[in-house]
Amino acid sequence: GYPDAFSHDSATETLRVGDGRFAPVPQAIYDFEVSGLRVVPSWLGYRMKRGAGRRSSPLNDIRPARWPAAFTRELLELLWVLEGTLALYPEQARLLDRVHAGPCLPASAIAPVAAALRRPPKAQANAPELLC
Repeated sequence: GYPDAFSHDSATETLRVGDGRFAPVPQAIYDFEVSGLRVVPSWLGYRMKRGAGRRSSPLNDIRPARWPAAFTRELLELLWVLEGTLALYPEQARLLDRVHAGPCLPASAIAPVAAALRRPPKAQANAPELLC
């Protein structure tokens, strides 16, 4: 079948996707955010039977008849990437502490930027037009 709902049980660290179960998925991974977007719930929401998000055309309604194995692989890879990212946080915090504890340079110690480097780059003659 194709799942139409998902949930996370923090006590058992289990991510339920339809009838499927993924564990362990710590709460920190499930709650991981980028600019306020909760990554795992957002990823899953777009892949549920009805799909999340705004409908821009009838193409949005073209979906697989069943949950494809590729979605399972992508979900696992997403969880692994988030797990690895969170594992780096302690080292990142230590590095940031070292930066904060280090010497500060006054603005006068930094060479001024030449006026020619402050201008935006010129458009290339053969550059394709961007249609927005």
